[in-house]
Amino acid sequence: MDTKFLFTDKLSVEDYLRLREEVGWKSIAPEQAQAGLDNSYAVIAAMLDGEAVGFVRLLWDGGYVAFLSDVIVVPEYQGQGIGKHLLAMVKERYSDFMRIVIVAYNDRVSFYETCGFSKGEGKSPMFIEKF
Repeated sequence: MDTKFLFTDKLSVEDYLRLREEVGWKSIAPEQAQAGLDNSYAVIAAMLDGEAVGFVRLLWDGGYVAFLSDVIVVPEYQGQGIGKHLLAMVKERYSDFMRIVIVAYNDRVSFYETCGFSKGEGKSPMFIEKF
């Protein structure tokens, strides 16, 4: 991956809303977005020249299960390893004390598999990082 990207633990609500829009996700109110960010256990953003181009958001129950809620990389930067690097950072920081669960759309399953996650049993598109 290109080293021009800076990774930070902060993401503004404006960037969060913009990133959601750029990948075609449903729009939400700024208050909802702020509450989501405020109540996240972890947020890691990929920055380029001061602008967020991707991020990941992790929710944790305080015990041993965490839900990987959002993984977004804007289309023009997809395929450059940003998403994989964000997921690797999450796994490195948190997988030793929590199980990370992902619910993935079927067209995204192979992406999570290439990042080291494994599909749950049955037909569910759920991925679990075992700890």
